[in-house]
Amino acid sequence: MNYKYIIVGGGSAGCVLANRLTRSGKDNVCLIEAGPDTPPEDVPRSIYGDSFLPDYFQPNRYWTELTAFADPVGNRSPKEVEAEMKPRRYEQARVMGGGSTVNGQVAIRGIPSDYDEWEKLGAEGWSYEACLPFFQKLENDIDFPETNGQRPGPIPIRRTFPKHWSKFALAMRDSVAARGIPYVDNCHAEPTDSCFPFTRNNIYDHRVSSAAGYLDEATRSRRNLTILSDSFVEAIEFKGKTATGVKVRRNGQVQTFKGEEIILSAGAIHSPAMLLRAGIGPGHHLQDMGIPVLADRPGVGHNLQDHPLIGFAVYLHPTGMMENYIKSNLLMHMRWSSGHAGCPSTDMKLTVSGRFAWSELGKRLAMVNFGPNKAFSKGYLQLQEPGAGKHPFVAFNYLSDPRDLDRMKSTALWVSDILSKAPASEFVRSHWPGIYADSIRNLAAKTRLNDLKTRVAASFLDFGGAARSFVLGKAVDSRFTLEKVLNDERILENWIRTGVQGDWHACGTCKMGRPTDATAVVDSEGRVYGVNGLRVVDASVMPSVPCATTNLSTMMIAEKMAHHIQNQTVTVAA
Repeated sequence: MNYKYIIVGGGSAGCVLANRLTRSGKDNVCLIEAGPDTPPEDVPRSIYGDSFLPDYFQPNRYWTELTAFADPVGNRSPKEVEAEMKPRRYEQARVMGGGSTVNGQVAIRGIPSDYDEWEKLGAEGWSYEACLPFFQKLENDIDFPETNGQRPGPIPIRRTFPKHWSKFALAMRDSVAARGIPYVDNCHAEPTDSCFPFTRNNIYDHRVSSAAGYLDEATRSRRNLTILSDSFVEAIEFKGKTATGVKVRRNGQVQTFKGEEIILSAGAIHSPAMLLRAGIGPGHHLQDMGIPVLADRPGVGHNLQDHPLIGFAVYLHPTGMMENYIKSNLLMHMRWSSGHAGCPSTDMKLTVSGRFAWSELGKRLAMVNFGPNKAFSKGYLQLQEPGAGKHPFVAFNYLSDPRDLDRMKSTALWVSDILSKAPASEFVRSHWPGIYADSIRNLAAKTRLNDLKTRVAASFLDFGGAARSFVLGKAVDSRFTLEKVLNDERILENWIRTGVQGDWHACGTCKMGRPTDATAVVDSEGRVYGVNGLRVVDASVMPSVPCATTNLSTMMIAEKMAHHIQNQTVTVAA
């Protein structure tokens, strides 16, 4: 069957596009997702109810073989990097709804300067004023309906207000207030330096992913929408410089689906990889891979950005633990201005959790994470082989820009000082520099063995004495004790470099820009430069990382791009 539009990727953007492009009923649309479907009447309980990373790292929900390098790679080749450095697994969803189906349900808009910056960088028509109506179109703010500005959208937005916070989180709010950072209820109405409750895509304690919000039963019943799950797109097909369809591996067979326009919504890692395999990207890299160059676009796979993150683990006094049963452990978010040279206002962020994890051990621990809200370090990705059988080589280059490292160092000292003084210290037994090692990641999975391990560890903490010291000794990296980190700048820097991770906010690898910008990959309506019939619509088109989680901005991008597609003008590749 021939389609007007084929959407590759049923993630946060793809589900929005499928809804909006089929609404008129005149265009046939095919939505293709590599992972399983989550239809409204059959959403797995873990996805619907768990607040964070449901079915953690299971192959039916995640790309389990995807890894990434965190450290700056300099001028090393990918082969040299792999020989000298150790990659970390990089959690990316492989399920309908994409990241919105497995993330922490954080739905924060960026601040106005983010989108004004996009326009300055060449994304014409993407100022905050131009983007705001599309945020409002997708949101249904339960707490502050006036924020919507128009009829409610399909994604509910709600908050856990301070009366439900742990005493530790309340103390952190009061501590930062004493240092000049006020509390506000609604960060979307007051996008300034402040702390506030997380805004979440959640209603009645249940996740509302883009799949749940946009692929409802009425939408799925549209005759002009075909949804293919568990279907892996191996290649984009072309006739000359015009995209004509996709080659899909499904049910053990390879099929070709024809479309007048192909829209990649596979995310900031996989969308550029698909372009590279099609011959769209840096010419020298394509030639090295033995791929014929269809369009020499140096920006494909470059400009990779994220939010670097580090944090302190906090062993809570019983009075500081969460008393109320709240599914989300994320309570307070803060953004503020570092004042560092060369950095914009509101360039930093901090998160306070009421507990570390779902387990008994996790209830006794909290995390205070922090990092640049506006990071300057940039990475890249390349193919490792010309075919689709292997994930790309990914290097984030965290902290390669000294402004990112300097801000994290000063913030670490500042946060530790807050934790060491009243009122926060009244609810803290101890805190230490955290490292999210694989051993900690593995405990995130809800298994009987992990339940047993964490119950035993929790009982040891409660028992005190040598038993408590044993557990804390396992949790604290002896290289980076609190005393060492606070009193030796070299060790402080080494801890941050060793422990830094991303916040799963990959973006920028197919950035929007002007036709005169050689590093731009798509125009302001998502059309790929140098070819016809091909667009990219997902977080990869962001010219720069916003001062917020990227999920809500990605859905906004899809809403706005859908509007452009439905009102498109015909263009021909240069």
